[in-house]
Amino acid sequence: MGVEEDSIDPKTLYRLDGKTLGTGGYAEVRRAWHRETGDEVALKRPLLKPQAQERIRVEIEAQKRLHHPNIMRIIEHDPGYRWYTMPVALNTLGKLRDGLDEEDLLSILLNIADALDVAHQEDLVHRDISPSNILALPASNNRTRRWVVADWGMVRRPPGATKNPLTRTGQEIGTDGFAAPELSDDPRTATGAADVYSLGRIAAWFLTKTLPKAGRRLLPEDPDLMHWRPFIVECTKEEVSQRTGSMSELREKLEAVFDHKGEPIEDQAERLTEKILLGEQKDTEELFTLAEAYPNNDVIYFDNLAMLTSSVINDAARHAPDRIGEIAATMARLLRQTSWDDRDEPYKATPLAFIHTTLRALVENRQLGLAQDLATEFFRADAHCGNHDQTRRTTEWLDELDGATERALSRALAGAGASVTSYYRAFPWTPQSASLATLLGP
Repeated sequence: MGVEEDSIDPKTLYRLDGKTLGTGGYAEVRRAWHRETGDEVALKRPLLKPQAQERIRVEIEAQKRLHHPNIMRIIEHDPGYRWYTMPVALNTLGKLRDGLDEEDLLSILLNIADALDVAHQEDLVHRDISPSNILALPASNNRTRRWVVADWGMVRRPPGATKNPLTRTGQEIGTDGFAAPELSDDPRTATGAADVYSLGRIAAWFLTKTLPKAGRRLLPEDPDLMHWRPFIVECTKEEVSQRTGSMSELREKLEAVFDHKGEPIEDQAERLTEKILLGEQKDTEELFTLAEAYPNNDVIYFDNLAMLTSSVINDAARHAPDRIGEIAATMARLLRQTSWDDRDEPYKATPLAFIHTTLRALVENRQLGLAQDLATEFFRADAHCGNHDQTRRTTEWLDELDGATERALSRALAGAGASVTSYYRAFPWTPQSASLATLLGP
């Protein structure tokens, strides 16, 4: 029997309001009243658009599988999957934002994370978490709100659950600015980390009151909200492998947001660095996240990160080459842009040594692309600081290189700019490699 033969016209069961409560990409929602009971509901039905009917079917099937107080409940649905009813929401998170504070944000994120964790255990990934898809329902005491995840039409179902996939490689889904970057590649392979990313962007939007834009980092600048930055950074990393991967991990990081709220960032960095140097903590995750969250804080970079030993740097280069490479590049840029103030001039050798050690570790681990990118920033910082002891170590190391590595570093030096090549040309050094000799020749 066909879908249309199974379907029931919703008007036979409900009296529909003439105005819509809202219209989305594939459906509209209207307030409705059950003709027999008088119960008020929100009735959702598809628009006259391709795939709209199937999206409603997917939404119904997904939400019927999920039972959680923070997942929108389906009250009744059409046998032919052409409409369904749900409780009437007070409004969306997007519309209610101005009346909420950071304590509310913490509570909302914890509730939604719990709900999404249930979905992920069923191998269902929402893929469209945004402020408009988180709704407030009246709680039983009518004085508080219960927040729920709605609009499951873009959900990624378990592999093999459908014979006619609604998404394809290269098809972008989700809400711009909130959607994880991998959803623009192949949304069919999305994992729970895509929903983690969206929750991180919601936190950033909530705290900054700024709509995020795809590909642009968004972090709070308000001094009273800075303690949220590490959490947002960890949840919104572009690379899935570096991002907080699950809702259980996200909840742990959320619960730690207020742990060091009153502790100055510089004191946190010093505490973490000391633990690593004393061997009390081997994991650099927390310190690196702090550095990524505050890329303009020279105290974190120069007075703490730069103190890490070569063994710690080498270990990071083996396990997270992209991450340590970006941190070292940020340190190089800070060396060129930051006033040295009351620090001793010779101390510049310490952050320079950190960058150089990172560069050598990337080369040794055959990360030539990352090494070439970092080398350009390193050469600029080296020339800017003019520390001849470090430059001597740099040139001695360059003379040890050959083949593809030597060519990659030569290109990096050439790309650093004329003033940088002039600095190395004036240094008392005769390059051993032909390409460097040609580049730095008279």
